[in-house]
Amino acid sequence: MIYLLLKLRFVMALASIGVIAAAALMFWEGLLTLWHAFAYVRTDPDLAVIAAVMRATDKLLFAIVLVIFGCAIALGFLVDLSPKQRAALPGWMIIDSVAELKNLFIQMIILYLVVHFATLVAETDQMLQWNALVLPASILLLAGAMRLIASAPGHGGHGEVNTAPERSRASINEPGDS
Repeated sequence: MIYLLLKLRFVMALASIGVIAAAALMFWEGLLTLWHAFAYVRTDPDLAVIAAVMRATDKLLFAIVLVIFGCAIALGFLVDLSPKQRAALPGWMIIDSVAELKNLFIQMIILYLVVHFATLVAETDQMLQWNALVLPASILLLAGAMRLIASAPGHGGHGEVNTAPERSRASINEPGDS
């Protein structure tokens, strides 16, 4: 039974491959949008160029985050790495728990919303209306929720219980410890 359950983890390979494929698609879309921005420089160099560059940045940043997310899924839940191989990887590729993956996902959403809001502001050549504040308010609420989740015990944040043995005060103040 355990052997069967261990083989089911390879279903995660489909998720990782799908996320990496989505990242490739977003890179392609971002590069095409950037290519169109060069055409706007010749025809309409005002607001269209800024908006196109912001849209391209939005897509490229999202593609980068998807690559990070796909690698985190594959290396965190699919591949069993030796400690030497694990130490050779950059820190952003290593995910140890579902809580860290959840935190990464929330960060990905916040990043996308911030860049999307900046793109909307760049595309608008007139004064924004009050309902444009919904997006920044949702960004703040998501950031607050992420902070609360990260600070909860057991989620790898600030509230995590330190399991390392602590030295007692008596052993710290012993003569000969300098």
